[in-house]
Amino acid sequence: MIDTALIDKLTEMANKEKKIKEFKKRLRIRGKVAAKGKTKKGNITLTVKKDEDEFKFTVLKTHKESFALAERLNVGKSVSAQGISKFSMIICTKLKELDKGIDESKQRKLV
Repeated sequence: MIDTALIDKLTEMANKEKKIKEFKKRLRIRGKVAAKGKTKKGNITLTVKKDEDEFKFTVLKTHKESFALAERLNVGKSVSAQGISKFSMIICTKLKELDKGIDESKQRKLV
């Protein structure tokens, strides 16, 4: 009989490490909604603009809460979005409307 305690422990550690790496790969953006559209299958696409960069998130119909929030959002609203890059698009996993907005101030040195 072979004791599998070591193998089980290694498998558990490998799964934890894989989950951490997957979480690090997620894209997190705070910005304003620049554009809003629909795909052929009825999903919503949100273009979030942060500084000069634009990111196009796809909110799936199956994510009920995020989809309902995306329907209510207007262009120009501040949002916080989190997504996973899959199949050459960014699938939105978390979407949150920011009440206070985005702080667009910049630090400068006083002379």
